[in-house]
Amino acid sequence: AGRDAMMPVRLAGALRKFRPGSVVSHHVGPLIYGGIGARLAGIPVLAHVEHDAWHLESPRRRLIVRWALKLVRPKRIAVSQRVAKAASRHTGLAFETISNGVDGTRFKTLDKDCSRQSLGLPAGCLMVGAAGRLETVKGFDLLIRAARHLDPDIRVVIWGEGSQRPALQALIDDFGLGQRVTLAGSANAMEKVYPAMDLFCLPSRHEGLPLALLEAQACGVPVVAHDVGGVREGVCPATGRLVPFDDSRDNSDGSDRQAEKLADAIGASLANPARGDPRGFVEDRHSFSKMLDAYLGLERKSDA
Repeated sequence: AGRDAMMPVRLAGALRKFRPGSVVSHHVGPLIYGGIGARLAGIPVLAHVEHDAWHLESPRRRLIVRWALKLVRPKRIAVSQRVAKAASRHTGLAFETISNGVDGTRFKTLDKDCSRQSLGLPAGCLMVGAAGRLETVKGFDLLIRAARHLDPDIRVVIWGEGSQRPALQALIDDFGLGQRVTLAGSANAMEKVYPAMDLFCLPSRHEGLPLALLEAQACGVPVVAHDVGGVREGVCPATGRLVPFDDSRDNSDGSDRQAEKLADAIGASLANPARGDPRGFVEDRHSFSKMLDAYLGLERKSDA
């Protein structure tokens, strides 16, 4: 924690020792420390990746990021076209897009009943799953509120840990949803969890292009997601549903209305499953190999 004026020098020493062909930063601290260190070490390719743009709505953060980008002059990358446009608008600097990708050999379709049995989850019921940090930005409180409007036989299971776990559990208890909504804690192998779901829900208030969204679809699971950040670019149009999100009304009453919209989309998706291939969509547009090739292409362009 805190500032460390010698960090770039130490990083430069480590980079000279290992001689990587490129350095990629994410977040403003690594951009400054890693960027200066990479320049001191003479690393040929430096790239900075913005995974979302909502943090740039802060004037102070926007000023710092813009200053750092001009100081170390990295290749400016965003994980989705929508994030690239927003980051460019906030900083006045152009960003190119390299979409997030996931490993289809790890995240793949598995038998649903076997997956549930291995996780100790009940068979024979409809299950909505979600995963992520239990923080306000991820919107799991909205999913819990939405559960009140779903058929009582539908189970909602949320994987992850975070500072909001006590508040989320209190919300579950206050609504009397203890038998219908479960906070399952962290999972070391999400590739074994997604196949147990009938539907994956992404209730986030802000996002870039989240990996969980892509991972679930790579496992053949359809999704319902808030239309925030670059999420639209990561949802299979044949099987997924996008829910408009109004953050200008994100108060108690607004949260209830947003939860009702989310519940409507979840209920409709479960009642009328769309025919399509979410895994094929991910393999075509968001594969790990395509993402890796794009990043390696930064080095090839530098060598040309």
